[in-house]
Amino acid sequence: MTTTPTTEAIDVPVIPLPVSNQVQELLDLATAHPAAAVRNRAARITADLAELTERRDTEAAQREAEDRVAKARAELERAQEELRTVKAGTRTTSAAGPTTARTGSGSGRTRGELATIRTWARANGHQVADVGMVPRRVQEPCPATFTGRPPGSASPSPPPTSAPTR
Repeated sequence: MTTTPTTEAIDVPVIPLPVSNQVQELLDLATAHPAAAVRNRAARITADLAELTERRDTEAAQREAEDRVAKARAELERAQEELRTVKAGTRTTSAAGPTTARTGSGSGRTRGELATIRTWARANGHQVADVGMVPRRVQEPCPATFTGRPPGSASPSPPPTSAPTR
């Protein structure tokens, strides 16, 4: 099993190289040379120079993009920290009162009240979800909604209502 050595990227600054008239003259001479081997070598050198130039340009563009990403990340981190600070400041002012969890029907009950209603509903054969909306038809007969007492301390049946007479 052969392992290929990993090559590390070398951070080479991009320095525009002056076009050497001497090198270009030599390549022009070799391209027009009568010997095929010299012309082939000139073609390979020209192709290699083009590839190296393209690599240099690509790596320069990559470095610029990485710099822009680093700046954007730093800006994002500053904005996230500012958001955390604002949220933390907001939480400290509203942390004194209970957090209300609004159901879809707009009951305005606290999470604790909803948990009490769910416990009573399950004990009395109603099916309710663990989170989310508690239907009004389940909330209304719950004794905890009238007395504020936890289930078990009030009677499990709804309060008496007058039955319509016929």
